Amino acid sequence: MSKKIGIICAVVVLLAAAFCLYQFTDIFGAKQDKAAAVPAVTEASAATEAPATEAPATEAPATEAPAATEAPATEAPAATEAPAEAAAEPTAEPAAEEAPAAEEPAEENPVLATLDGTDIKLDEVKNMLSALVSGGYISDSTDYKTALDYLIQTRILQAKIAELGFDQFTDEEQAEIDAKAAAEWENALSQYVAYFSTDDSDAEKLRLEAVSYYEAYGVSADTLVKQYTSEASQAKLESYLLEGKDVAATEEEIRALFDETAEADGKTISENIGMYELYQTYYGQEFWYMPEGYRGIIHILLKVDEGLMTAYSEAQAAYEESKTEEKPDGDEALKAAMDEAKEAVFASKKEAIDDIYARLEKGEDFTALIGEYNEDPGMQDGAKLADGYHVHKDSLMWDPVFTAAAFSEKMGKPGDVSDPVVGSSGIHILYYLRDIPSGKVEMTDDIREEIKTYLENTKKNSVFSDALVDWVSQHDVVYNQEAMYALTGESAAE
Repeated sequence: MSKKIGIICAVVVLLAAAFCLYQFTDIFGAKQDKAAAVPAVTEASAATEAPATEAPATEAPATEAPAATEAPATEAPAATEAPAEAAAEPTAEPAAEEAPAAEEPAEENPVLATLDGTDIKLDEVKNMLSALVSGGYISDSTDYKTALDYLIQTRILQAKIAELGFDQFTDEEQAEIDAKAAAEWENALSQYVAYFSTDDSDAEKLRLEAVSYYEAYGVSADTLVKQYTSEASQAKLESYLLEGKDVAATEEEIRALFDETAEADGKTISENIGMYELYQTYYGQEFWYMPEGYRGIIHILLKVDEGLMTAYSEAQAAYEESKTEEKPDGDEALKAAMDEAKEAVFASKKEAIDDIYARLEKGEDFTALIGEYNEDPGMQDGAKLADGYHVHKDSLMWDPVFTAAAFSEKMGKPGDVSDPVVGSSGIHILYYLRDIPSGKVEMTDDIREEIKTYLENTKKNSVFSDALVDWVSQHDVVYNQEAMYALTGESAAE
């Protein structure tokens, strides 16, 4: 989801990692979020476009956080006893001074806790910690306490699922699980082959490489079957716990959360337009509040000969570099050279510029002239043409020349047209289309559904949390405080 509110698992961290309802991501591509891709930058935007990102060639497939009902990937090996030291040979004479006794080395794989008398050792907790970090459920790779608690709760949930018989499936149910896992595995292999395939590549060899690649990260056809079997068990437990529970979100709750989030967005972004544009444009972050002061701007872009544009850009850079504290207006000769280069740019498109303004003077529609003269692909998008580019006087995402023209003296009200200006992409003629209303945005169906899902999953997590607390209280959990303190500097009770 696009909003922080959409991180439904934040309500109860451990439980959410166990029950991430309806949020299971594609195990082979969860971290390649298409919504976060940098959008195409229009010709009106600043010259320094964000570079296009390439698909990672060898990125490990993102795996989900371990399901609450899954057993640890590997059982901890039994701790081996250290070999007894060889008995010292007796000496003819006693040593003059006995050497101090060596400190007993710390146990490499200590017991961190017991659950109903069964040991939980450090290597098991490390496996769980690694899975939680790689799945994005926690960020601290030294948070052994969270991993230990999660592992304990996982085993208690496993026991409850087994007690209720939710780990048993009919032949038809198991066949459906197997088919789902097989389809996912085949899709993963096909994606790998498609990505690395060339005209002369061997598809079967690539499939074998794909198998090795995924298995190196602990993903195989068998692990997918285990994953989907575990999910099916969890679905049965979920239905059992929610039976008779009212977890539906009301319209009042949805509206209240929308208003609260929109107001929070307003406080965050109204004084920081640069941050607002950065997160919205380059990170795909949605905000439910529109800051005050935005205008809808459409324009005509006239492309100019590259040599003329280069000459102007170089002259402009030289003049800007000549400005100092002692000489804030810069070198006069360099300014004259810059102005001359700019005039050459305008002169190259004089006929088109004169015709555009003459026809506007006669009352022709600016939008029609865009269709005839414009060379900005963004203005060929009907939605952008109707809405206008969103430009604020403090905008950072547009060419500064474009922004300045949008708020020049000639642009006093909707319907006004700017003087022609030279930007990094060519000559712009801007049209003040509209003032963009500030305040809360309209609550669309997509926003309503996002909030509804969040609220309902929050209620479900509350049900699960209460159940888990009750189940944990029925088991004997004993922490090894000394071992936990040695790991974290904190007791397990903290």
